[in-house]
Amino acid sequence: MRLRPDDPGVRANVLGLSANILLMVLKFVYGSLAGSEALLADGFNSAGDILATSIAFTAYIYAKKPADADHHYGHGNAENVAGLIIGGMLFATGVFIVIQSFLALVNGHYQSPAMPAVYVAIATIVIKEWLYHYATWAGKKVKSAALMASARDHRADVFVGIVVLVGIIAARVSVPWLDPFSAILVGFYIAWMAIEPVVSNMNILMDRAPVQLRGQIRKIVLSMPEVKGVRDIRVHPVGNELNVDLEIGLDEDLTLHDAHETAHEVEERVMQGIEDVVEVSVHVNPVKKPGAG
Repeated sequence: MRLRPDDPGVRANVLGLSANILLMVLKFVYGSLAGSEALLADGFNSAGDILATSIAFTAYIYAKKPADADHHYGHGNAENVAGLIIGGMLFATGVFIVIQSFLALVNGHYQSPAMPAVYVAIATIVIKEWLYHYATWAGKKVKSAALMASARDHRADVFVGIVVLVGIIAARVSVPWLDPFSAILVGFYIAWMAIEPVVSNMNILMDRAPVQLRGQIRKIVLSMPEVKGVRDIRVHPVGNELNVDLEIGLDEDLTLHDAHETAHEVEERVMQGIEDVVEVSVHVNPVKKPGAG
């Protein structure tokens, strides 16, 4: 499968990966030179972002593969696997930062950071805010769960950058212990931000569908006078798309052709009436007329 450079998902992933590499280098170099625990902690966050973006990009490409002999519904759930991995990595990164920064605070390994740390923190905030908006736009456009998880990570990095910036400035003024303390807050925030992508992608992989969806499908199908009943509605999420299986009851006297046409119309109405439904499989059951033996 050939990647198109004009694909919004490809561009968003490449930009995110490039920006994270640049920021990681800046944070580690200037965090060490300027003596900022908060900036070094954010450097580890960027290192995790590089791996997370690489996973998201790989999943985005793999999810585009069509259905094959042993993946009958396609490969769309690869993005949800990636989103789950990214969430887990975010949580682990947050816990690591909290532990490292707490040890630095307790052991007194902190100092007043130099001015370059301030510049890198500001650059992080500006770059990550722009990436958040771009990744959100691209993720919605191509309906990519992995890109949306990356966008959430970018937004988390914006708030992380603000905390780091405040901590560095406060430490430069008169309270140097606020730098590692800010790093602890960064770690807790990253771990908290990891919860949503873990839960949402796990729900999709476990075939969880919105509770109200069955009622919506039932209402659409029963609006057709030819349909005498509907049951066994099942919804199977594949990535950000939905497959629906259901059974309908039709008059037993209908010809095979008419029953087929009605089932096809049911499929079309459900796909048109509910967003993200891309496939509907309809099983037809004969229904006896009232009073028929």
